[in-house]
Amino acid sequence: MAARYSGITRKRSLKRLAAMDADTKDKEILFLKDKVYQLQMQVSILQKRIQKRQKKPRYTLRERLFILWHIETFGIARRKVTEHLGVSRSTLYRWLHQANDVRRTRIPANKTPVEIAVLVWEITKSNVNWGRVRIANQLALLNIFISASTVRNILNSPKPRRPGECPIASAKMQEKTEARSIPACYPNHVWSIDTTEVLYWGIWPTHVCIAIDHFSRKIVSVIPLEGRNAGWINSALESAIEVHGSPKHIISDQASVFTGGVFAELLDSWNIRPRFGAVGKHGSIAVTERVIKTLKYEWLKHISFIKNFDHLVKLCEEFEDWYNRWRPHMSLNGLRPDDVYYNKKPERPQRSAKTVPTNIEQHLFRETRVTGYRLKDAA
Repeated sequence: MAARYSGITRKRSLKRLAAMDADTKDKEILFLKDKVYQLQMQVSILQKRIQKRQKKPRYTLRERLFILWHIETFGIARRKVTEHLGVSRSTLYRWLHQANDVRRTRIPANKTPVEIAVLVWEITKSNVNWGRVRIANQLALLNIFISASTVRNILNSPKPRRPGECPIASAKMQEKTEARSIPACYPNHVWSIDTTEVLYWGIWPTHVCIAIDHFSRKIVSVIPLEGRNAGWINSALESAIEVHGSPKHIISDQASVFTGGVFAELLDSWNIRPRFGAVGKHGSIAVTERVIKTLKYEWLKHISFIKNFDHLVKLCEEFEDWYNRWRPHMSLNGLRPDDVYYNKKPERPQRSAKTVPTNIEQHLFRETRVTGYRLKDAA
């Protein structure tokens, strides 16, 4: 309105000057000066468009107001805006709609609700080793759509007005797994097995046998061993086969316990084909090695010390439950191993899912102080 009033005043002043007694030359100069001023503004608008060098240039708010002022001041018809200034009519109408919209508030429409921000901080506090992608996957399992970048922004923002201190989760770089020579196409197609060493009271070593299904990344066996020999390993593997069924292939390193005759007899009895990783090459059985890192650095790291063998057995049982039923897996696009193994994949939330469900189930693993989240219907 101010620009339109300015244009009307300009025309009246020009007509008033033209009505005065003056030479024809002076009148023409006045009109030419006004025309030059108009063209100078038009050229400056076109120069800004060229400088942006984009098919769809982004104008700042000040530039938009300047263009609207120019259109109203000099009475440029809206159907000729594209011809004179290079701005499409749809863009012009969108600017006018935004200028006339009185319903806009200070709170953006895409602002994340406080309840979701509180839940993000709660999950981060309960799982301090999780990064933003894993937290976003956990929320997706709770039917809440939040991108990983939004999780990062929430954790980098001031804490919600709730009691409790929540450390900022750091984005850990996940170890890249090399391509497998035998791709897993269905559950119990390919397993891998390995052992790792942990310490009682931080002094005495003991071994844990871990076997995992490659297709679903489900842990089928995580059992402490009283000794690292073929007999104990065979017993642990046979227990897993009796519960979950036998795989078609099993991958291991070339340690003596896996290349000996006792282990080979067990595989022959269940008609399992053995496969071996490269000698001395890190990552040859990367899937199992990644689970071992999770066991040590996301689970046992929270334990002050392991008291005895029974204590380690209990910790391994809880780890298997947490890993298979509660923890979202990165390589499964945020699903849990049991969701893939039993083909019970939950639906991905819509982009408009911005409310916290009321049927969230929480389970606190007291020894490790890790909390798992899932929906009760999907439990």
